[in-house]
Amino acid sequence: MLSTCGHGHILLPLSRPCLRCNHSIMSRRILTAFAFAATLVLTACESSEEKADAFYKSGMELLAAGDPDRAIVAFRNVFRFDGEHYEARKELADALAANGDLSGAYSQYLRLAEQYPDDVVVLQTLAQMAIRNQGWDEAERHGRRALELAPDATEINDPIRVSLGFRQSILDEDDAKTAQFADEAQALLDINPTDILSRRIVIAHALQQDRPGAVLEAVEPAIVQFPEDISYYTLKLRALSTLQDTDALEAHLRVMYTQFPENEDVQRTLIGFYLQRQDFDGAETFLRQLAGEETDDPAGFVSVIQLIEQAKGRDAAKAEMQRLADVNAEYPENADFYKALLASYAFEDGDRDGAIADLQALITDAEPSDQIRRIKGTLANMLLRTDNQVGARALAEEVLAEDQSNVVALKLRAQLLINADQPSEAIGDLRRALDQSPRDLDTLLLLAAAHERNGNTELQGERLAIAVEVSNSAPRESLLYANYLLRNERTEAARSVLDDARNAHPRNVDILVQSARLALQEESLGVVRGVIADLERIPEDERAAEVATSLRSALLLQEDRAEEGLELLQEQAGGNGQNTSAVYAVIQTQLRSGKLEEARAYLDSVMVNAPNDINLRLINAALHVAEGDPATSEAILRELITANPAQQTAVSQLYVQLRRTRQVDEARVVLNAGLAANPDAARLLQYQAGELEALGDIEGAIAVYEKLYERNTSNVTIANNLASLISTFRDTPESLERAGAVARRLRGTEVPAFQDTYGWIAYRQGDFADAVNYLEPAAKGLPNNALVQFHLGMTYVALERPDEAKPQLERALELAGPDSTLTQMQIARDTLNTLNGQ
Repeated sequence: MLSTCGHGHILLPLSRPCLRCNHSIMSRRILTAFAFAATLVLTACESSEEKADAFYKSGMELLAAGDPDRAIVAFRNVFRFDGEHYEARKELADALAANGDLSGAYSQYLRLAEQYPDDVVVLQTLAQMAIRNQGWDEAERHGRRALELAPDATEINDPIRVSLGFRQSILDEDDAKTAQFADEAQALLDINPTDILSRRIVIAHALQQDRPGAVLEAVEPAIVQFPEDISYYTLKLRALSTLQDTDALEAHLRVMYTQFPENEDVQRTLIGFYLQRQDFDGAETFLRQLAGEETDDPAGFVSVIQLIEQAKGRDAAKAEMQRLADVNAEYPENADFYKALLASYAFEDGDRDGAIADLQALITDAEPSDQIRRIKGTLANMLLRTDNQVGARALAEEVLAEDQSNVVALKLRAQLLINADQPSEAIGDLRRALDQSPRDLDTLLLLAAAHERNGNTELQGERLAIAVEVSNSAPRESLLYANYLLRNERTEAARSVLDDARNAHPRNVDILVQSARLALQEESLGVVRGVIADLERIPEDERAAEVATSLRSALLLQEDRAEEGLELLQEQAGGNGQNTSAVYAVIQTQLRSGKLEEARAYLDSVMVNAPNDINLRLINAALHVAEGDPATSEAILRELITANPAQQTAVSQLYVQLRRTRQVDEARVVLNAGLAANPDAARLLQYQAGELEALGDIEGAIAVYEKLYERNTSNVTIANNLASLISTFRDTPESLERAGAVARRLRGTEVPAFQDTYGWIAYRQGDFADAVNYLEPAAKGLPNNALVQFHLGMTYVALERPDEAKPQLERALELAGPDSTLTQMQIARDTLNTLNGQ
């Protein structure tokens, strides 16, 4: 019963003063003080066992009273006095599980298993939780032990046994056993419809057999049983999508949105459904519902504007921005947001100067505010994209002077620092940005890039993994992490990342393509078939159909059914060869099979209907080389170049061809003409740098690489070549520092050329022990490169290992030849003379 003070105001428990009139009941306060003092006296006399028991009883009372949060605190307090209190830890684990903290619950059950290794109930619980979380190693360990200890406890153990057996049969690709375990699971489910382990097996088997109706039948009770678990809703969505039941699909998506209104994936899927049906009005209505009032936060209306652009065109989107700016005339911050967005569209449409001028007008004489700082961030990014790094950096510094924790400015400055090969400073900025916004995906990805530039690939991987987790296995983040894992030969982990992304985004073509590529490499043809089936369920995406056909062809070729594979590729290429990538694939397949005449006949038949197609003519030129007719190939390429001197692909193809046929001078003429017509062609500039280096114009080669590097500091090959030339041919401390900064990202590399660059820079910096660790594998990987052998030989000299240095330097001189004028070879001769006592 609630107490009141003299004015009738409600008093809180423990007789605190009335909150509104500050009166108090002194007698109750005195009694409470005495009671508290008495408790202290009694507590002081209690043993640890008694204290633990008191907290345990308190926790049980709180649970009975419907207060699990305070009960959890009470149970935790038990372990301050008795770390092995079985009942308290069991109740704590159960309470955490009921509260949704499955990770915490699992941890507590695990502690129980360690303390009481033969407790069957605990082992069964751990096995059940591990199976649901796909933690199969743990499931096997705890589940098998539970089965061993209690063979007669079939009611609980049978679902565990069947789950473990079903999973093993999948790994063994034993279809008969898989079906047997699925039947057992169905029998268990008939007895106990709430047996979620058996239900998951029935669902998995129905998915494996591509029986969407059976999936629906099995998954519906799971949704009822676990209404907060979105995975079952997603499975139902996938089944309805397969059945192409659009009405049921829309109704289910509506249910999902009602159940998970904040889930962005659900929102995007519902929007995607409307777009797939070309129901732009329905999508717009839903997006406006999400955005709220037109004078609310304008960020919500960005999606509306993007949809309008997709449905009605760019001009309609810009008209909507202007309308929203007018509607918000009395809300200047909102109006400025839409004006800034209009400027961003103008920038993308090519009016870069006008867009920059519009944003500068918005910030001129403006009072500092979050909105103005956001606009400055947008303007800084525009300046960065127009190569005005100085202006971009100045704006970032302006923002940070007002707000040191501004995430946009910190990210921008970090990007500039990464580009300038100052990753350590960038990491500092990005950590401050993460402090403000720990789930900002762009910050996490930038931090991964900074660690990569700093040569710390382990930390790079950690950040990419966190980005995948934070994004709920979003496609961009998952692909970046999977590619990182594949580069580091962690194929199984990459497969797991892609599987998670595929489950979360079953209609994302990029994820499906990468999953199929990996499966083809591993010859997991069943996975490829599954990807093809998924692609066929995305009729609204033209790329999905094209990729599915390519995969079917690759599947046939891998199964040694070349003729069928070729037929599919030819069908994909089209009668007029409009799909030139497919035409190229047909030619490659036929050449690999030794069918040169068939390749020629096929290409000629395609070119009859499209004789002037540039891509087909390039393929034709390449095929003539394969046929041993470089003259015809050269004539075709020269015709293409005459028609368009800036055609980079034709110039590159002819340059490489002339080089291979030892027409070096003519190749240089073609390259120089191509660069005159297209001076910014990256591929041609790389060829030019190689030519200058071969001619001994090292400074000219460095200048070209500096130009390429300034344009793209993330290109590791350009970074390696630049650092290698600087460290090999320049001697100033500033040059060595520059080379070290550029090459820092190569730390830990296993590419021989990169190992040589990193190792030689380490040598030049006096770190001979680190140098030899890189130069030894580099010399093995590039056994015919004179400079690489020289670098290792000089490192052996520095380490006072003359017996190893001599043959290494002799090998370098032998490879360079007696007429070599390289300074390094003269150093090798002098060093050998010294070592030989001459």
